[in-house]
Amino acid sequence: MSLNPGDELTGRYKIINQLGQGGTAITYIAQDLQNPSNPPCVIKEIPFPHTENPLVLKKARNRFQKEVLALQTLGNDSRIPTLLNHFEENDNFYIVQEFITGTALSQELLTAKNHWTEAQAISFLQKILEILQLVHNANIIHRDLTPSNLIRSITGNKIVLIDFGAVREVSTLTSNSTGEILTSKAWGTTGYMPAEQYNPQSIPQPYNDIYAVGIITIQALTGRRPTNLPQDPDSCEFIWTHLTSDRLSDPLKNILTKMVRFNFKDRYQSATEVLQALKPLVAPVKSKPRKNSPHFRWLLFGLAGVASALIIAYSFSLFRPTIPSLASVEGISSGEKLLIQTSPLWSKQRGINEFADLNYPEALKLLKQSWKEDRKDPETLIYINNALLKSINAEYYTIAIVVPVRRNQDGSIFNANLAEELLRGIAQAQTEVNLSLITPSNSNKDFPGQELLETKPLKRKGLRVIIADDGNIKSYAVKRANSLVAQPDILAVIGHYTSDMTVETVDIYDRNKLVAISPGSTTEELTRKPRKFFFRTAPTTSIEAEGLVNQLISVDWKKVAVFYNPNSPFSASLWEEFKKQFEALGGTTFRINNYYDLSKNNFNAPAAIAEVEKEGKIAILVIPDGQVTSSLENALEMIKANNDRNWIIGPWTLYETRTLELAKQLKSVNKLGVSVFWHPLISFDKNFPQNAEKLWGGPVNTRSALTYDAARTLIQALEMQPEPSREGMQKTLAAPKFQASGATGIIEFDPNTGNRKNSPKRVAHIVPCSREQFGLTFVPIEFPTAAAAGLKCQ
Repeated sequence: MSLNPGDELTGRYKIINQLGQGGTAITYIAQDLQNPSNPPCVIKEIPFPHTENPLVLKKARNRFQKEVLALQTLGNDSRIPTLLNHFEENDNFYIVQEFITGTALSQELLTAKNHWTEAQAISFLQKILEILQLVHNANIIHRDLTPSNLIRSITGNKIVLIDFGAVREVSTLTSNSTGEILTSKAWGTTGYMPAEQYNPQSIPQPYNDIYAVGIITIQALTGRRPTNLPQDPDSCEFIWTHLTSDRLSDPLKNILTKMVRFNFKDRYQSATEVLQALKPLVAPVKSKPRKNSPHFRWLLFGLAGVASALIIAYSFSLFRPTIPSLASVEGISSGEKLLIQTSPLWSKQRGINEFADLNYPEALKLLKQSWKEDRKDPETLIYINNALLKSINAEYYTIAIVVPVRRNQDGSIFNANLAEELLRGIAQAQTEVNLSLITPSNSNKDFPGQELLETKPLKRKGLRVIIADDGNIKSYAVKRANSLVAQPDILAVIGHYTSDMTVETVDIYDRNKLVAISPGSTTEELTRKPRKFFFRTAPTTSIEAEGLVNQLISVDWKKVAVFYNPNSPFSASLWEEFKKQFEALGGTTFRINNYYDLSKNNFNAPAAIAEVEKEGKIAILVIPDGQVTSSLENALEMIKANNDRNWIIGPWTLYETRTLELAKQLKSVNKLGVSVFWHPLISFDKNFPQNAEKLWGGPVNTRSALTYDAARTLIQALEMQPEPSREGMQKTLAAPKFQASGATGIIEFDPNTGNRKNSPKRVAHIVPCSREQFGLTFVPIEFPTAAAAGLKCQ
């Protein structure tokens, strides 16, 4: 029930009038009876969630407190209303904020006689994007940016951003049948919220707010509300540039069009990116003083004085940069948040909540319960290990891993298999270390891996693992890398997985002297400019190409058509290496015009196969990237359309269950070869595949093995240093006599390139095996059948 004029809250705030109502929240203007001389204030009323589950209300309170703390920090800036108070009363949350006197932008747009000019649009974009920089740096996404929530204050004519959607979201929390706590509705205003925001479970991101700012600016330039803007029926992109009364420059058109792209991946990913793009359009405010002018000389004199003062001040103080806590860092977690959000069990979500609240013993208990219910979830096992270290106050070393979780346009998870495969390797290595810390106590008798794994102590200390998700999106990868290097306790990073992401981030790690060891980046591009702090357990594309070339030569196919992603560092590098080696042996390679680009959304596999068949006896090389684009799906369509007529070979990105699932639909798959760097039948460490199968309840693949080896390599480097450090990790790994033993073999590095020495290279094919999931399985190609490989399939 809404409050009426004259009603009082907590005996302090007297309601003057209702200002507005939106969603579940009501806003009032009120007088502070304790400070009657103060101007009126704004009170926002947010009801408790409607639920019988006490954990939901607990979560709502935690969320409310978190948002209040953020608003307190943001309110120190004059462009955000000051937070004056917050409290609970009558099953409602309340926040009290400064009342901003001014005109809402919605009113300005309504009464404006003319559309905005380009100069007005640029000025607005600068102002609002600078506010968003502040907001996003505080890890807050507004989520309801509309003209009504932008006030042009009469004080200084500045724009003030009000009414953050995140604080109102607490009233929509609920729980499903499994006990998972989630949001029941999407926050935002139709027309100003992007497509991905309509999914209540999507994770808020800066590009949500960037879309809204772009739409508001286009509305001001065209005079049309967002719902009245024409859209392309196929791409859903706005068609708006012809509607402006003022002639706009192409750069501004391009910036605004990119801000409101339908697919969030095609937008700017941060306010800083947009401001950078705007820089050339902004006219300089003042000319610089001439070097020979008296003003310039006095300026230099003044600056010299300031510099001297700063030096003196610095000598009496110690500068300590603020290190953000993991709980506040987006896309990174050691247990504080859920990253692999497929279908989390109630016990897992509760365990993560307790971890975030620093209640580690309870978190450990709940996460172990979740593990018993889902033995294949590596994120849970990593969080169990981390909770153990905290609950027993163990000393530990910290490493991180970056994995890609593929998402839909609305932010929901499309495929987490790749991330989970990578995490299984590091989770197994971490557990082997931390088992050495468990004493014969009743509380940890059910710790995962006991009596299954070999215990491998690490200097009587534990191993903590931090997980980061780069989403296979370059801007995300850069952001995650910058966040990881800012955490001083992280001694090394495993990642990134794809060559695309590693090429984008490798210099960030190198500049910050943090070892990055990749289990999946094979492109030769990373070798052309060596970095001291980059290493890899995966072979380079030249090694992988050698195995594929040898396979085709062995079956006497001398002509190859390639289908690949020319914009992928991995895909393009493997094609270049294959072409060079195959032609050196007398083979012929070529691309079919208009058909070779596997990354195209409109790729036509049957048409591509038809073009191949015009060339006679010809093999096909498909090189999908590491699931950055849809090229893997298109490569599988090529295998299907080929239907075992021509030989098809491809990289290890094809070594996965979807390939087996497709092969089940075909009469035969005798002419398919896929490169592999590890297989259970040829494992260097014979115990690893057996232990892995016991731990995870099923076999693991190459990606898990290479990640396990990356972890074992870092553990060995930690073991060899008296006092491990970031630079010490690099020196240890680059030492001529360094060796680590893993699932794929002995791991050594070329100190000049970081490339692995004596890299493994094999080719696998698919054979029938009725006991496997799809009645098929991969085995090394030297085994013609499952029986020859020693598999029991009956």
